[in-house]
Amino acid sequence: MGKGRMIALAGIAVGVVAIGMLFSGNGEERPKAKDEASRAKSQVERGMIAGALEPSLTYEKKDGNYVVTFKVKNQTERVQTVTFTSGKKYDYILYRNGKKVKQFSEGKLFTQIYEQRQLKQGEELVFQETFTDLPKGNYKLEWWLADKNWPNAKAGITFTVE
Repeated sequence: MGKGRMIALAGIAVGVVAIGMLFSGNGEERPKAKDEASRAKSQVERGMIAGALEPSLTYEKKDGNYVVTFKVKNQTERVQTVTFTSGKKYDYILYRNGKKVKQFSEGKLFTQIYEQRQLKQGEELVFQETFTDLPKGNYKLEWWLADKNWPNAKAGITFTVE
């Protein structure tokens, strides 16, 4: 093996080690993560969800229509950021007797806009839709926040139209 090839291999090895150190962090950060995990556990015990937004989905029957409200509440002890990369802030799928009958985003075009919303502790985002002229049947509605950083900000309900 030539001298040039040895230098190249040594350079690659140094680069790999440097990248590994960059992504692994130093040893001092590890106890901090453990402390945060302990803190998160105590927050859950007190009714606070560490690092999560709490979704809820409810409906009210008004004049034969179903008014559905989707809320996402910051139940953490910190300000949380919700990021929307388009005009679509949520999506949902409505099923009737197990078959998909409507998806909010289907067939729609959304503006290309980037928006970040800061949610303080206890603040919530609220979205509402009214479903009219629903035929008789058993319905299931799945609704979620259109922010890929909060994949668990989703909720579902079932109801019957008679």
